[in-house]
Amino acid sequence: MQAIVFANRTGNELAPLNQQYCPALLPVANKALVEYTLEDLASAGVTDVKLVICSDAKKIESQLGNGQQWGLKIDYFLSKPEEQVNSVLSRMSINKDTQALVVRGDMLRSPCLGRFIEFASLMPSKFVHAKMSQRNPAMMMLPAGWKHHELMNWPLETKEVNHADSVAQLLHGECFYLDSLAAYVEASEYVINSRDFCVKGRAIATNNTKQHLIVEAQCQLPDLSKTDVYGAIGEFTKVSPKASLTEGVVVGEYCFIEDSTIQNSIILPNSYVGPQLSVNNKIISQDLMIDPQTNSWTRIEDPSLIAKSVQEPTQYNTLVQRAGLLILYVLLSPLLLTLFLCACINKPRKPIVTDTVVSNDNQPIKVHKFNIANPSFALLPQLWSAAKGDLNLFGASTQFQSKINSSTPYGVYGPVQLNFDETTPIEEVQMVEIEFEQANKPQYLINLLQQQMNKANTDIVIKG
Repeated sequence: MQAIVFANRTGNELAPLNQQYCPALLPVANKALVEYTLEDLASAGVTDVKLVICSDAKKIESQLGNGQQWGLKIDYFLSKPEEQVNSVLSRMSINKDTQALVVRGDMLRSPCLGRFIEFASLMPSKFVHAKMSQRNPAMMMLPAGWKHHELMNWPLETKEVNHADSVAQLLHGECFYLDSLAAYVEASEYVINSRDFCVKGRAIATNNTKQHLIVEAQCQLPDLSKTDVYGAIGEFTKVSPKASLTEGVVVGEYCFIEDSTIQNSIILPNSYVGPQLSVNNKIISQDLMIDPQTNSWTRIEDPSLIAKSVQEPTQYNTLVQRAGLLILYVLLSPLLLTLFLCACINKPRKPIVTDTVVSNDNQPIKVHKFNIANPSFALLPQLWSAAKGDLNLFGASTQFQSKINSSTPYGVYGPVQLNFDETTPIEEVQMVEIEFEQANKPQYLINLLQQQMNKANTDIVIKG
C-alpha cells in the first residue's frame, strides 16, 4: 500500500525553534518528529511513501534518505508551505480510484496506523473518521477520503462529518499537534514516559525505578545511579562529572554540559551549556534560551554561558572564493563597460537601476543592474556584491526577499532572478526557490544561463 505523508508545515507556532528546525525534523526525545510516523507506517506494512515537503527539503531528504532504514521506499514531492491537501493531491495526478493512506507526519500520535488501515479496509466505500483523545489524528484513506480532505489541512481542526457515508473510529492513545512550545514539551514528556514509543539507546541504572533514562552510544556521563533522573541522552554527548541532572531531562546529540544543574529541561542537539548555570523548565537550542511556560526566549550572546557546540559549516563565500569573484569581476570589466554603453543607448535616462536589499548578514545594501532585457547580463554588476561577501554568487532572490529557509543565502543568480519579474505570484517564487535550494546549484544555473543565451540568440533578427 502507498502512503502520502504531509510534512509541509512552516512551524511558525514553534518560534524561535523554527529558525533551526522545520517541524518534520524537530527532535522529540532525540528522534525527528516525522520518524515516528515512518516507524508506524513500517509497522503497519506500508512499503511505498510519498513525502510532501517544503522548507528544509534538502535537509529532510539528507536525513531520511530513501527510507531503507525503515524498510520503506520514500519519494519526495515539493509543495508550497502549508499548501492545502486537495491542491497537492491534484498536482500528484492521483487516480480517483486509487487506494492510499494520507497522513500527516509533522505531528505526533500514538502508533495506530495499522489498526486504522485494517479497519478502513473492511469498508472501502465508507470514509473512516478517526479520532484520538477527542482530537483529529490527521489520517484518511483514499478514495473515500476525497470529500473530506479539509480534515488534513494545517492547522488541524476537529470537525464532525456526515455519518451517512462515514464510520467513526475511536483510536486509543494520545495525539499532539506540537502547535506551541508548551505542546512540544508535553509531547516530549509523553514519549519518554510512554511504552508506546521506542526511544533510541539503552536504559542505565538510576535511583528512579519507575522511569528510565535511555542513553545512546559514545556518551560520557557522571555517576547517575543515585539520582532520580529519567529521559533520554543522545550520542556523542559529554556531561561533566560535577553536573547535576534531575527529574525529566532530554539532551540531544553532540552536546557538552559543564558543571551546571539541568532539571525538567530539553537540551537540543549541538548545544553547549556552560558552568554554574541552573536550567529549570527550559529549552536550550544552541544559543537560544527558551521558556515554554511563558512562551518567551532570549538569544545569549555570551558563548561561555550557552552556545553552539560545534563549528559552523563553511559558507560558500570563503575568502578564496571571494578573491576568485573579484578577479572575475576585473576580467569582465570590458564587457561591463560595453553593456553600460548599450544601456545608455537604449535607456539614456536610466541606464542603471539601483535597489536596496537585505544582505546575507541581514544588513541593507544597495545593488545595481544594467537596464537591459537579458537578466544574465543585467545582473553582472552585482558580482561586486558577491566579491565583497554581501551576496552569494548563487542563491535566493534579493528582489522578492522570499527565501523559505532562513539558512538559505541570497545570491546574484538563481532561477527567480533569471526567469521572473515583480509581477510573478509569490507562491510560484517560493516553489521555485525550494526546488533550487536542493538542486546542484552550479549545474542548475549553467543550464538556466544556456537557456537565457539561446533565448537571446533567437531574438536577433538579421534584416537584409
